[in-house]
Amino acid sequence: MKFNFKKKKVNSVIPIGNKALSRRNFLTKGSIAIAGASTLVLGIGGAVVPAPAWASSAIGMHTSSTLLTMSRDIYPHDDLEDKYYTRLLTPIGEQAKKDESLKSLLINGVEELDRLSFEKFNKKYIDLKKEEDRVSILRDYENSAFFQKIKGTMMMGLYNSPDLWPWFGYGGSSWEQGGYINRGYQDIDWI
Repeated sequence: MKFNFKKKKVNSVIPIGNKALSRRNFLTKGSIAIAGASTLVLGIGGAVVPAPAWASSAIGMHTSSTLLTMSRDIYPHDDLEDKYYTRLLTPIGEQAKKDESLKSLLINGVEELDRLSFEKFNKKYIDLKKEEDRVSILRDYENSAFFQKIKGTMMMGLYNSPDLWPWFGYGGSSWEQGGYINRGYQDIDWI
């Protein structure tokens, strides 16, 4: 018995309008689209922290979101994910549930930011698209107790986080190992 297998020609081109999309291109572009959508959903390097998950019920969604924007404007690390900022803001919101003076400081501080923003740009602080516009508002308000509270919390929280030190290019404390003289003093590139 003799079998005669002939290759059957399969049309692997899908017509789309006046263009054709081959199976190979479809699979390649489809994979890229799925990867892109996954990145949007999951975030780059970790899960996106949805605002309701970290926003404090004591100070409200608007105040919480404004604090995040303000924190990013004070310490603008564009590639650093929101989760590193929100993990520092969450305890402040929780503390505001028990501390009326802190709650008042945060809510009134954001109201003042919005007032200053309306005077200058006719928009709430959080609605200003340009970072330099938001920073100009912060410069007018940087001596307030509210600004100093957020600035201090963010500075100590971001830069004292060992898990972020590699991201900033800092190798951590060196005195325990005899200081930098014997541990790559000449290699410091983060200054």
